[in-house]
Amino acid sequence: MLLILLGVGIFTSCQKELIEGVPLIQKVRLIDPAKKDSTFVKALPGTLVVIQGENLGNTLKVYFNDYESPFNSVYNTSSDIIVTIPKEAPTKVTNSSVSNKIRLVTTHGETTFNFQLVPPPPVLDYLYNEFAQGGTNLTIVGNYFYGVKSVKLGTTDLKIVSNTATHLVVTLPTSIATDYITITCEEGTVKSKFRLNDPAGNMVNFDIPATSWGSAVCWGDAPIVDEKDPDALSGKFSRIKETKLPKTGWNGAWVLSTCYFEFKLPAGKAEDRMFKFEFNAKEPFKQGMYTITIKADNVEYKYNYKPYNDTDFISDGFVTKGWKTASIPLAEFKSSTGGTITDVSKIIDLQILFNTPDEEIASFNCSIDNFRIVASK
Repeated sequence: MLLILLGVGIFTSCQKELIEGVPLIQKVRLIDPAKKDSTFVKALPGTLVVIQGENLGNTLKVYFNDYESPFNSVYNTSSDIIVTIPKEAPTKVTNSSVSNKIRLVTTHGETTFNFQLVPPPPVLDYLYNEFAQGGTNLTIVGNYFYGVKSVKLGTTDLKIVSNTATHLVVTLPTSIATDYITITCEEGTVKSKFRLNDPAGNMVNFDIPATSWGSAVCWGDAPIVDEKDPDALSGKFSRIKETKLPKTGWNGAWVLSTCYFEFKLPAGKAEDRMFKFEFNAKEPFKQGMYTITIKADNVEYKYNYKPYNDTDFISDGFVTKGWKTASIPLAEFKSSTGGTITDVSKIIDLQILFNTPDEEIASFNCSIDNFRIVASK
């Protein structure tokens, strides 16, 4: 009996060793059954793939360029692992031993496979300040800014100050035109959907009259600051700079309105438009809100602007690095019944009111300018 048990033990041990041998990756293919015979050695981050080979059972970890990729072990077999390449996985790694590699760790060993992560074409999400002035630095926010070859304003090359995968800082020439930003990288080119310093869709910018009798606004005592002020962006602007703001929802010095004015905006639905303006918070903005009211067809549509209402700013408040463009989908402006603007050309009034909370605000220093409605695409 002892000899029999010993023999069974040896056989079981050998069988386990056979099943759980050293892992080997043979190829990588797409998950699509119609392309199950396809193989490739490079892919974009975010691609769903099948790693195929031998002895892949009991896989513990999968790495792309040494970046760990989560996977569902339920679908893991001895010959297949289904995994999504993380979008955050680096496409370039300085450590040559892990660069362009899949590394797979199992309970019975590990292996590597040559595989290149290709950066996607660049993505331009927004400009930090769409009304940046000549001679200043402009921050461009997006993704996949790898191997940047050029950044242009129109046909003018811009000097690149700094470059990360998600942020580009460039210097604008002293004299600049209203034009598009174009970024060319290793894997392609992207062009902004809007022009820098574009006055299109203007409603209130404190320089062009927004009343039939030539005033910047119709009523409200919110201070309008001269364009010679050091904080000026593109001419005159409005600024609330006060201490000990009382706990009240109303103050004539915190409101501006155009009353009735035909802005002559192109017709279109709210879903196809963005409401934009420039904002400069020189001190932490963490209390109160700007209530923005747009009237169209005698119906009021409101939006409460509270930029600090985000996990990144909830404790310390929202502070900008100079002027920053705020972009709000126009569909976020709602009537009392939850409706949205059906025809932008019918807009006849814009009102901006700063509301304080139920407690005093110790200090507030924020400026606003260039209110406009533009196409979202």
